[in-house]
Amino acid sequence: MTATDRSDGDAGGDRERTIDAALERVRTEPRSHWLAVLVVVPVGLFLAWLHWLGLVVAGALVGFISPTVWHGLAGSLGFGVLVLVAFAIGLGDSAWRVLEMTPAVYVTVASALGLPALGALFRGVV
Repeated sequence: MTATDRSDGDAGGDRERTIDAALERVRTEPRSHWLAVLVVVPVGLFLAWLHWLGLVVAGALVGFISPTVWHGLAGSLGFGVLVLVAFAIGLGDSAWRVLEMTPAVYVTVASALGLPALGALFRGVV
């Protein structure tokens, strides 16, 4: 092993420790956590706008910055409520007519709350 090989290995370890330290700071310091939330939520809303799998990814992002799995689940449910509000605002005057479509509304609400919660369970893996 040459000196450059050792330095490359150390650089990877340093990078890993830096990422771990930043993630720990986001999970434990309130200000860092809220800044991360302000970044993750708009990204999650954009991904959910693109495709329904974006709800799962958004839930995983919310769960990933949360200190515990339970906080991640609570945050993902809050994100799901935010998605439902954004959806209702996007519908405008048609929102009341959409509410009358009961089977479709059940699927919409269950998806908006359940898919981010499923993604937040990723926090338990990490």
